[in-house]
Amino acid sequence: MKFKLYTQIYFGIIFILILQLMSCDKYEDNIPNVYVNIQISLDDPDYTDLSAVGNSVYVTGGNKGIIICRISYNEFVAFDRTCSYDPNIGRVETDKTGIIVVDKECGSQFSLFSEGSVLKGPAAQPLKKYSTSYNPNTNKLYITNW
Repeated sequence: MKFKLYTQIYFGIIFILILQLMSCDKYEDNIPNVYVNIQISLDDPDYTDLSAVGNSVYVTGGNKGIIICRISYNEFVAFDRTCSYDPNIGRVETDKTGIIVVDKECGSQFSLFSEGSVLKGPAAQPLKKYSTSYNPNTNKLYITNW
């Protein structure tokens, strides 16, 4: 009798877990893939803003440009400036705080310090993130999507 009860509970838990996995929204990247392979020397005067944590700069590349932000001494993040709500209109820009980016066309807001996550919609997906690698010995930052 106990065995039957435990078996029912076990299969009930498995069934619930399967339903949860099936109901999870899959992230669909609607931003076109564009080859990105950028090397930046942080000694270059164009990138002096990146010498301080919390600052960001725009660079050419990606779909509609890339925003790079220094989030710690050795850590940088890079996101495509294309809004995930509608890649065909507008592009994101930093607000006065420098840690939030906004698409003025649709009003969506994203956090640079939280993986490009949505702070305010209508966008439901985060910004497209690129891989970054920083070499403090050469003071070079590499941004790629491979």
